[in-house]
Amino acid sequence: MQRNATAIKDKSLKSYDIKIGRYIDSNTVIFAIMGFLLSRSILVESIAPLGVAFYIYISKFDRYKIPVFILTLGGILLSTNDLGSIIKYSICLVIILAISKKLKQVNSTMKVAIICSMILLPISIGQAFLSSKYIYDLLITGIECVVTFIAVYIFSFGINLLVNINNRISVRLEEAISISLLITFSIMGLGNIAIFGISIRHVLATMLILIASIIGGPPMGATSGVLVGLAFIINNIISAIYMGVYSFAGLIGGAFNKVNKYLCILGYILSWIIMYAYTSGLSSNIMAIRDILIASLIVILLPERFFARIEKVMKTNVGSNEVIYDYIMRSKNLTNNRLVSMYKTYDELANTFDRIREKDKIMDHRDIANVIDMIHNDECKNCSMRRMCWESRFNHTYTMMYKILESFEEYGDININNIPNDFRKECMKPEEIVKVTNYYYKMFALDYEWILKFSESRKLIANQIRSISKSIEGLSKDLENNIFLDLEKEKNIYDELERYDIYVDRVSYLSKGKDDFEITIDKKLCDCGCLCENKIINVVSDLMNYNLAAQKIGCRGLGEKCKIILTKAEKYKAITDVSIMSRDGYMLCGDNYTYMDINDGKYMMAISDGMGKGKKAYEESSITIDILEKMMDAKIENEIVINTINNMLLLKSSDEMFSTIDLGIVDLKKGMLETVKMGACSTYIKREDGEVDLISSSSLPVGILSDVTLDRKTVKLSDGDYIIMVSDGIVDAGKNKDFGDNWLIYFLQNIETTNPKEISNLVLDRALEIQMGEVEDDMTVLVTKIYSN
Repeated sequence: MQRNATAIKDKSLKSYDIKIGRYIDSNTVIFAIMGFLLSRSILVESIAPLGVAFYIYISKFDRYKIPVFILTLGGILLSTNDLGSIIKYSICLVIILAISKKLKQVNSTMKVAIICSMILLPISIGQAFLSSKYIYDLLITGIECVVTFIAVYIFSFGINLLVNINNRISVRLEEAISISLLITFSIMGLGNIAIFGISIRHVLATMLILIASIIGGPPMGATSGVLVGLAFIINNIISAIYMGVYSFAGLIGGAFNKVNKYLCILGYILSWIIMYAYTSGLSSNIMAIRDILIASLIVILLPERFFARIEKVMKTNVGSNEVIYDYIMRSKNLTNNRLVSMYKTYDELANTFDRIREKDKIMDHRDIANVIDMIHNDECKNCSMRRMCWESRFNHTYTMMYKILESFEEYGDININNIPNDFRKECMKPEEIVKVTNYYYKMFALDYEWILKFSESRKLIANQIRSISKSIEGLSKDLENNIFLDLEKEKNIYDELERYDIYVDRVSYLSKGKDDFEITIDKKLCDCGCLCENKIINVVSDLMNYNLAAQKIGCRGLGEKCKIILTKAEKYKAITDVSIMSRDGYMLCGDNYTYMDINDGKYMMAISDGMGKGKKAYEESSITIDILEKMMDAKIENEIVINTINNMLLLKSSDEMFSTIDLGIVDLKKGMLETVKMGACSTYIKREDGEVDLISSSSLPVGILSDVTLDRKTVKLSDGDYIIMVSDGIVDAGKNKDFGDNWLIYFLQNIETTNPKEISNLVLDRALEIQMGEVEDDMTVLVTKIYSN
């Protein structure tokens, strides 16, 4: 009982921790502490708007706004500022919380900064008019609004960095400066807190410069020194000479960061002492050296994983990180070697299937010997003439029986008249021998038929394995020659999007050959529930100096994530519409179709017509289209795709099962149409001048023969062309009513509309009109318009 109580208690504690974790994480704690300290940081006289500037941007994030509001308000109330300023900043904070839902919809950081200044301005003006020095206070009010505007803009970079820290591969310079300012002014918010005379503010400020020097080298060390010195000057703590001391010490300390952190710290201490002694003399503030030594000791005691974690994020030049690129290349080579091994194995497996020897006759020499033995055991064993036939004249009898069995290969079935005359005269019961021989031959013939079927299936499997081998080989070649991830470009795109207030989770830049690439961007769903692809396209196009287009867009209105894939804009675009009518009012149509973007700027249209009608025809064509879509989207070659579909239909059922394939692939970059037909109807191309070209074929549907011969044709397309693909129900409508094979050509020539949907409807309506409303077969019309991009 006690154990159960303990278990229930532990379970409840874990449940409580999970609930707390949903609302409080490390970022929440960091932001809350920053809000508290920044609200206590007084710049000039009573100007202390940093807490308000920090909170207005944090209020855009629902997860953090309440905890940060509480601590920021607490910092204002506990600050050493005058009562009027405390009331003023508290009112501003409450107003920001009240309008936080509206602020969330403001995407521009500049607008947020302006709103913050506008909230603060009227309250500060009112406070100025109530004072005795209102002209001076009005001047201070103007300065305060400018400082607030700048603070919001600068703090936004650091806040966004901390919010998205897990998705970042590097940090921009403005983000590093923003984080430094946030930390520095947070340290200033500590005030004059001291432990045993040791200034906490000086110790933490020195630690900040030392950590920046160790990780970022001279640039980061000097920059941090300048920022710390500037913050100290603004807070009226030290003279302006300290800015030079801190920045010089950070610069010298950072120069040793490539050696180790100990020399880096030693260089900082010595350079600080030398500069301080030269400018002010050591006796003026000897306690500052004590604070620096304590800060240095703390930095020495920090674990290496602390520096590794910060260094991983603070890398500003991804291209210089040879370890990352070496890892990528080794992973790529390892994957490629595995793929090469796989396709060679599959190819050898297919060859093994092909090398299996098949019987070329129903009965070979060994089978004939077995049949003779079985005939002997059935009919001759108990015959009174057995000794004469099988002992005295064995060779003669065996040769006669052999000739009889050989004649089966010629006649298939024999009677008493087909056997040699000598055998009829010498044998006591030739009719029984003929009857038994026919029986055994039919058994072997049935067995031979199954052997042929197994042989055909084995051949199909061998072809399919070889197709898999070719697909893997193609993937291996692509991986070896073309595909490469460019981390430097990913970083540039990520940074550029953030400059335009577009915050994304992940950017992937895939280089594909000499002058082609693919950019995939993952982001959270927009507030409006749709992906703002146009804005992203414009920003990335300007950065890459290419005209880009969204090849695929994935955006779910009810989800949380969406995706956009950017490629070079094609010369042409395609738009498709379909009209369809099932035979005899069946709910399931035997025709299936698809149209979609595939790889490398290509566009696919396809129609499949299953044999028969109703559910069976629908299933046949549906299987064909499903496999076609998946394999084309996986960038598998057309020939392999068609062979796979053919093999699948041949192996799927013992019944006859076949379907036509009418496949059209448009190269949108070159303006070329490639057609692949297997038993399909002609394709019609209506040119801009009204002329109609015909692409016909005489190939068989898939699922009939094991060996497939593709009927390929290529046609040049132009702006304003229409590709009309139809099933046989449309063409046969004219044939059955004596309108001829080419009725559709004449009809298309006279169509004047330029809307693909209207064209497909008109063709379908005309086919119905010819048949007087009686649908004799499933009918599908797929119209694709080609136009310049």
